[in-house]
Amino acid sequence: MKQRYDQLRSEAWSLPQGKQKLAVLEEAIRIADLHMTKEDSYYARMTYSEAALDSGYEERFLVSFTWCLTQFEKDPAAYSSFTLIWHYKWFVNQIWRFPQFGTDQINSIFNDFKAKCLQYGHSLRPYYQCLHRYALSQGDHESAQANYELWRKTARDGMSDCSACEQNGFGYYHFTVGRYRRGLQAMKPIMDGRMTCKSIPQNTYSHLLLPLLETEQADEAVKMAKKGARLLKGPGYLSEYGSFLAYYTATDIHKAAKWFEQTVQYALDTRVGWDRLLYMISARAFLQLWHAKNRRRKLNVSSDITYEMIVKDTEQLAAAFDLRNQNHYCTELLKQKLKQVQKLSHF
Repeated sequence: MKQRYDQLRSEAWSLPQGKQKLAVLEEAIRIADLHMTKEDSYYARMTYSEAALDSGYEERFLVSFTWCLTQFEKDPAAYSSFTLIWHYKWFVNQIWRFPQFGTDQINSIFNDFKAKCLQYGHSLRPYYQCLHRYALSQGDHESAQANYELWRKTARDGMSDCSACEQNGFGYYHFTVGRYRRGLQAMKPIMDGRMTCKSIPQNTYSHLLLPLLETEQADEAVKMAKKGARLLKGPGYLSEYGSFLAYYTATDIHKAAKWFEQTVQYALDTRVGWDRLLYMISARAFLQLWHAKNRRRKLNVSSDITYEMIVKDTEQLAAAFDLRNQNHYCTELLKQKLKQVQKLSHF
């Protein structure tokens, strides 16, 4: 069985991210659970967790990592604390995206992540980074700013994201609070090609598009869209697909139609409420403009995907997050985003 386990893990290593890779790793986990040690099960799940996250199956990542965290806490000496906390950073940046998890549960997870960073001698820089992003999602700009400043002030160490990913985050923060020019300034090293990594710039282009339109830099937005669109493949980029859909809706409704046809199924398949909400807001803005005129072209999507269905979906998701956050931020965000796309489409 050990030979088969090693063979499966080796096979998974050479496969691209996606369902096939996850199926191979699930078989390795099954063999480890039935015939091998807890340590073998742990390492198979840690590999699976990363693959699930990179493949756009965040809910599988949450389940797999939770098992690993429980095992680590039973016997911390048996495993690498660095690798566990690195994965934990991903976990705290995902958990709030699911409205099913309550505020108390999320806060408890953040507190435990902070405690483990301190216990094992790591900087709190990633903790503040994740906390500011969670605050942004709640519309709590005061908390977001406080934690953004702590993130930038706290010393880097090996647990920090790479400089390119952090720079992308700095720009994202300013865009989210409406400081478009400051955000574009923060993104400039990435736009100029001076900062790159495994995830950057493909995660950056989508953030730039509407801010470039807002600051009357439409030609630059066209360049960024051309560069960015071809880099996005698979279900792991749902919020990015949503940003591109909003941009195309504002600038080229026929290109938006093609983009919608190519990407809407990813939104229907995902279980990540936050990413689905962001995408569906753009889809709603697109269908609103698409149906504003009589068109001979019919959209090549399932007959179940209607404007009415997407209106209901966005309102239910926004309400679920608002109930969890005890405010009306997501309902207001929905209204603001729809107005923004309509406004930009008139230029």
